[in-house]
Amino acid sequence: MSSFRRKTLIGVLIALAVCALWWVIPSEEERIRRVLEQARSSVSSEGNSADGLALLARVSQLTQCLTRDVEIQVDVFGGLSGNLAGVDEVRAAAVGMTQQFPGLKVQLSEIQMSDLMPTSAKATVVAAINTGSRNGQAAQEFELRFRKWEGRWYISKIATVQALRAR
Repeated sequence: MSSFRRKTLIGVLIALAVCALWWVIPSEEERIRRVLEQARSSVSSEGNSADGLALLARVSQLTQCLTRDVEIQVDVFGGLSGNLAGVDEVRAAAVGMTQQFPGLKVQLSEIQMSDLMPTSAKATVVAAINTGSRNGQAAQEFELRFRKWEGRWYISKIATVQALRAR
């Protein structure tokens, strides 16, 4: 084999290895998006069992996405508003909300990452929220703050940006 072919083959193998690593090892932005998806799926009741054990499992999944000192400041469609501080308050509110709105569906769109630093990040997200009740559909824009701790991203703050649409 000629030296040129050998160098070309090695170059192609290195390029393939880099592509494979890029495919397997997610970027920091992708890791944050996975945390968002885990939080979204744990809040949504769609297709999930309504029994107590399944509810507790979903709430536990949600709290795994949050810092212990998480802050939530929301002013949601229909006049619902409130502030929560700490994972225990969020846990209690999530249980109550899931019981009050058993058909709750949340879809995330327009996820824009910004201020991505080694241990912090910010995302602006539009959430389409359907409570399953009459006139229970809206789109809401939220700003989320993230902190990285021991190699994993956690949501540390959620705040309403603006109500986009209420039907």
